[in-house]
Amino acid sequence: MSDSDDDVSDYEVEADVELGFISEDRVPMNATPMYCEPDWTKWDGGQVGGRPSWLIPSISSIPTTEQLQCIDCFTPLSFLLQIYCPLDDVKDAFHRSLYVFVCRSNCKRQGDGKAFRLQLPKDNEFYAPTGGSMELKPNGKKRDFCALCGQRALFTCSACHVAQYCSKEHQKDHWTVGGHNRTCSQCLETQSYTECDEAREKMITQGSKWVFPEHYLEIDHEPDTSEVMNEYEAKLLADFEQTKDVEEDKMDMNVTQRELNEALGHSTDHDPQYVRFLTRIALSKDQVLRYSRWNDAVLWVHSKGMVNGNVPPCEMCGSERKFEFQILPQLLNYLNVDNESSLGAITSRSCEWGTLVVYSCTQSCSVENACVQEFLHYQPAYANQIIQ
Repeated sequence: MSDSDDDVSDYEVEADVELGFISEDRVPMNATPMYCEPDWTKWDGGQVGGRPSWLIPSISSIPTTEQLQCIDCFTPLSFLLQIYCPLDDVKDAFHRSLYVFVCRSNCKRQGDGKAFRLQLPKDNEFYAPTGGSMELKPNGKKRDFCALCGQRALFTCSACHVAQYCSKEHQKDHWTVGGHNRTCSQCLETQSYTECDEAREKMITQGSKWVFPEHYLEIDHEPDTSEVMNEYEAKLLADFEQTKDVEEDKMDMNVTQRELNEALGHSTDHDPQYVRFLTRIALSKDQVLRYSRWNDAVLWVHSKGMVNGNVPPCEMCGSERKFEFQILPQLLNYLNVDNESSLGAITSRSCEWGTLVVYSCTQSCSVENACVQEFLHYQPAYANQIIQ
């Protein structure tokens, strides 16, 4: 049986699910990145947008420039989110973080991307073995990260020789939107990197062509509402089978069809899997992420574009990969995908999806101080035209 068949048939037999929500707390301009907080007991949830906080802060440990390129148009992928997801029963994954990057260029793989895993044992060269530490372990590794996106840098600004970048596209965006045109001379004078406060604030709240606005990601348990959910689903399925088009005032749930249609591709052609999706998320309509490592089924948005056949095994150790988490289309509402930047307009087609599903190695195999790429499946937005 294919993975998609499992996901649909097991819909009502599921493990506990944790939900991700965008925090109401704004990210302050001087916020400490997650893994720059020395007390790891405070690491929780995750981050959406901005620059990634690398669990292993070494340039040799993060994905390479080639790994972080779109496989179709070869432009740099944009950091979408990261979550902290340690494994208590795996020695080498005492600290563990997953990262998702997506393409924002005008190519046929818009919204598609890649997922990576970084992990460390309890005893490591970066963080204290016990919680409550007030300082990070000193290490002399050079950190050459792109000033705009936080990825691996390849060259420096030719004027100040301080600011570093991963690509010419990011250098151009950082010069204007990132404010380097106002701080370049100061960087040259002091030979240290300085950011423009006004530009930094704008990057956090609005993002740019290549960087999403930054948000905290909070985690909470999904309500145990199976009986109510089944009642909703029975009513909705009956209505859809009769009319194929349910008006908003007939939908007995705390979410409107217009909102979901806008998020899912403006389609009015519903299928049973779409109804299941509407029903399940209706009870926590602001959720942007669903997490249930290796024991749960994917909540597909619709019946097209699901995983066909087996998920590829881990390339590093050959172990089976299983579903760990998925990113929902509601996240698009927080990403300013219709804003403009110095490099041109960003339309809703610049980045969209039905759901992004991450399958990870069930052994969480370890490669010392290095990242491992996991399998990300892209289900297109719910629309008549499905991206192949």
